[in-house]
Amino acid sequence: MKLLSYLFLLITTIRNFLYDKGILKQKKIDDLNIICVGNLTVGGTGKTPTVQYLANRFIKENKKVAIVLRGYKGKREIDPLVVSDGEKLFVTEKQSGDEAYLHAKNLSIPVVVGKDRYSACKLAKDIFDVDTIILDDGFQHRKLFRNKDLLVIDATNPFGNKYLLPYGRLRESIKNINRADEIIITKSEQVSQKELETLINELKKYKKNITISAYKNLYFYNKTKNKQDLNIINNKKIFVFSGLGNPTPFYKSLKDLNPKEIKIKTFPDHYTLKEKDYNEILKQKKEFDYIITTEKDFIKLDLDKTPDNLLVLKIEFTILEDNLCV
Repeated sequence: MKLLSYLFLLITTIRNFLYDKGILKQKKIDDLNIICVGNLTVGGTGKTPTVQYLANRFIKENKKVAIVLRGYKGKREIDPLVVSDGEKLFVTEKQSGDEAYLHAKNLSIPVVVGKDRYSACKLAKDIFDVDTIILDDGFQHRKLFRNKDLLVIDATNPFGNKYLLPYGRLRESIKNINRADEIIITKSEQVSQKELETLINELKKYKKNITISAYKNLYFYNKTKNKQDLNIINNKKIFVFSGLGNPTPFYKSLKDLNPKEIKIKTFPDHYTLKEKDYNEILKQKKEFDYIITTEKDFIKLDLDKTPDNLLVLKIEFTILEDNLCV
C-alpha cells in the first residue's frame, strides 16, 4: 500500500507541476467570482458546514450566490444537473448525492452538480445570473480557474498519517498548502488548546490567513422536524449511527451531553442504508431511549423504516477568530 501511495504522490506532483507552469491550462468564466472550499484529506473535514456558512455570509452581503459541486455518488443521466433553483428541489438525493441535497435543503440558493465543474459553473451562471459561486470540494480540480482557494483543515486529524492515498488520507502532498489563499481550521472545540496551538504554529510557516472555527450543538429534531432540547438525552440510553468521513467529533459531542449509555454503529462515508441496516436499527428501539443520527445521514433515510424515537442532531458552524478575506 505504501508503494501505491508513493506512485499517487508522483502522479499528483507531476499534475500540479504542469498546472503551476501553465502547461496545463485553466478555464476561466468571465464576470464570475468563484470561491473554492477544499481540503487535502479525504472525507470528514467539515467542508459542508463551511460552505453553508459562506453561502449565508454572501447572501447577507446581497451577493447572488450558487453552490457547485461534483455530486459524489449521485446517479443521474444528465450532467451537469440543477438540483435546486433556491426554491424548488428538482431531483432526489440519489440523483444529486447527499452533500448537494443537504445544501439544497438547508439553503435558498441554486445548487448545481457536475463532474466537469467548469460546465456546472457555466450552467449556474447562465441560468441563474449569479455573480458568486462556492465550489464545494474543488481544491484538486485545477482545470477550473477560481478567484480564491480556502483550505479546510480538521483540527482533530489534520493530515492523517501524512501518507497519500491509499495508505493514508492525503489527496496530495502537504506542501501544497502553499497553493491555498487562506486556511480554515474546523472542529477546534474537539481538541485541547495546546493541540490547537501546535497546529496553528505548524501552519504559520505557510504565511496564510488562518481562521478558527468550531461546531456548536443547537438542538435535536425528530422525524416531524419538532425541536427537542439537547438535555433530552441526559442520563438516557442512546443508539447512534452515522456514515461520515470522520465521525469521532460527532460521537464526542453526544458523549458530552451525558447519556447514561451509548452504543455506536459506524457506516462508511456516504453510505446508504440497506434493508438489513434498517432492521438492525429498529431492533434497538426497545433497548434504547433514543436513536440518533446526523443531518447528512437523515436526508438519505426512508422514514417509514425508521423508529419513532429517532433524533437528529442540529449543529451550527461558528467562527471564533475571523480572518477571512472573501
